[in-house]
Amino acid sequence: MKSEISISLAGMGGQGIVFATTILAEALFRQGYYVSQLQSYGAEVRGGAVIGWVVFSEKPIECPFTDEFDILILLHDIGYKECMRKGFKAKIVIADSDLVTNPPEKAIKIPMNRKAEAKSCRGSTSIVALGILAAMNYVNDKILEEVLQYMKRAEINIKALKLGKELAKAIT
Repeated sequence: MKSEISISLAGMGGQGIVFATTILAEALFRQGYYVSQLQSYGAEVRGGAVIGWVVFSEKPIECPFTDEFDILILLHDIGYKECMRKGFKAKIVIADSDLVTNPPEKAIKIPMNRKAEAKSCRGSTSIVALGILAAMNYVNDKILEEVLQYMKRAEINIKALKLGKELAKAIT
């Protein structure tokens, strides 16, 4: 593993971005990593841009602030526009193909929101994204499940996590 790995989720208020990055951070901490979790959002409760990110490493993290991510997951146009405004860059970009209308050319496009709704996981698109990260071996899926089982909407979120792993089969 390289010294630090940074993952960001960007979307709109109400999509559970902060919740998902908190879950991701807890799971990585339980895996034995040093972890820093941050978020950026406006004053709006719902509808504004929200960006959450996690930096993790086997060594202490000196500075968690970055604008270059290993993975950037775009869950809505509003979050994507904020990432562009901030000049964020990423090695891998994964975009919700329904809610990000004009993603970067090399982005991996996955219909996360539509598939989540079809599987009765409405409101859990950010957890679908965590399932994709687990399938890409960035985080242990069993530990994610352990963390989620004590959270609100546990059954739906664990179902969404498994959906994300299924959707990732198309990209891994």
